[in-house]
Amino acid sequence: MFETLASFIYRNRRRVLLLATTAIVVAGGFGLGVAKRMSPYGATDPSSQSVQASNRYEAATGRQIDPAVVAVVTTGDVQSAAAQKRVRAVESQLRAAPDVAAVSSYYDTHDQASVARDGRASYVVAFFKPRSDAQIEDDANRLQRQFANQDDVRLGGSAIAGAQADTQVGQDLARAEMLAFPFIFLLSLLFFRSLVASLLPPLLGGLAILGTFFALRIVSNFTDLSVFALNSVTGLGLGLAIDYSLFMVSRYREETAATGFGVEALRRTLATAGRTIAFSSVTVAGALASLAVFPQSFLYSMGVAGAVVSIVAAALALGVLPAMLAVLGPRVNAIAPGWLQRAAHRDARATESGFWYRLSRFVIARPR
Repeated sequence: MFETLASFIYRNRRRVLLLATTAIVVAGGFGLGVAKRMSPYGATDPSSQSVQASNRYEAATGRQIDPAVVAVVTTGDVQSAAAQKRVRAVESQLRAAPDVAAVSSYYDTHDQASVARDGRASYVVAFFKPRSDAQIEDDANRLQRQFANQDDVRLGGSAIAGAQADTQVGQDLARAEMLAFPFIFLLSLLFFRSLVASLLPPLLGGLAILGTFFALRIVSNFTDLSVFALNSVTGLGLGLAIDYSLFMVSRYREETAATGFGVEALRRTLATAGRTIAFSSVTVAGALASLAVFPQSFLYSMGVAGAVVSIVAAALALGVLPAMLAVLGPRVNAIAPGWLQRAAHRDARATESGFWYRLSRFVIARPR
């Protein structure tokens, strides 16, 4: 099967790359905004008694049991008419939000617990209607924009915290990728000995992340996914894609050293390293997919994301990467100093000396 796949890819290598480029452009256009479509943490169990009790309360009252937004309004003396007027204005703004069911302040409850010790600030709490996590997050983002220029009002609460966590996750992922890719490139250059070959692992890792983001965007249309699934996508996407690239490129170099650059080298590469990659991806996907049995959103989301990214990384390694190698041919070893080129040739040749050879012979001679 893998030899047949290699022959097909070799014959249609330029078409495969053109199709892959088009697919990645589409995936990037639609998938990069996936973080905005994901829900916050999602640690509750829908079947637990506490969640069922909350659902009954929400059905009976038409609002959530806990305040989703808490606004701290600094007004000076809370007993003054000016302070009451300002707090009432904040109440009106919160009440005007489409999914806010109830708003309460000190001037409604006269509860001293909602007043600061110095008497110069007080709480205003807003309760949302029973809505999905994604919709509540949209409402929270809207309220943050609405109060952004009001220096005397600070927003908090579970909805605001969830929206800020989602935003922070997206920023952290972008920062992590900016830092990770240069290090990955340097390590690839050290191992692959040429600039062209060293670009392949980080390129495949980036493509795996984009492809998974696109898949998760589609999945998010049918079920709530936790934003924390994106952390596993970045780590696994880079790790698996780079590992699979190492398997494929290293094996391809060994085969080309023996048979030359052509379809036979690609067939032997996919028949050996390709089989390993396929088995590895199925194993990883199956192991991570087991998380989908848990009812907590953040657990099954990571299971879904992990299974998807492993399959996407393997598909790229078994389809797109061989097409790249077939198109590049000898140029896969291009742009390298002479000493690196010589080291690459030595690595590609079969050898019966060195530490790793002796270690392998030692292990094989003592299987038990």
